[in-house]
Amino acid sequence: MSEKNACVAVYPNHQAAEAAVGILHKAGVDLQQVSMVGQGYHGEEHPIGFYQADGGIRYWGMQGAFWGGLWGLLAGAAFFWVPGFGPLAAAGPVAGLLVRGLEGVAVGGGFGVLAAALFDIGVPRHSITEYEQAVKDEQFLLIVHDGGDSVEQACKLLHNPSQQVTVHRAANENSVIE
Repeated sequence: MSEKNACVAVYPNHQAAEAAVGILHKAGVDLQQVSMVGQGYHGEEHPIGFYQADGGIRYWGMQGAFWGGLWGLLAGAAFFWVPGFGPLAAAGPVAGLLVRGLEGVAVGGGFGVLAAALFDIGVPRHSITEYEQAVKDEQFLLIVHDGGDSVEQACKLLHNPSQQVTVHRAANENSVIE
């Protein structure tokens, strides 16, 4: 089994998150390893709908261009209404992990849906609550996850004086670099 590593950055709005994906894309980071998680819309917005068409998921509302672009660019797409959590939208490989998390919750798993997906990609337990709260607070998680150098490269590309980026290394759950 390969080592699980994850680079996680929290963005206050979809514009900042979209710009970060652009930085990764321009630098040649493998977007098959990139995921985005958010609520799908902000509290002051009113989504008109989510639907599937032409084999892909579509969002019809104020953030339609954002989620539609991500769902076309990143591998995987999902939108859920999670009891006790609320809306949860995802793009990238984490979407499949959320589905597995939902299945686990349905059979009595101990983690919540998002927590299970984050834990599966190598985020330590002590950081999961912080990330869940960020999503509940209508922020966006940008995650680069794999067992190779993409995580370190993404961290270097995204980190700046105004943006905290955390690398979680699964080999030692306590080694978090900020």
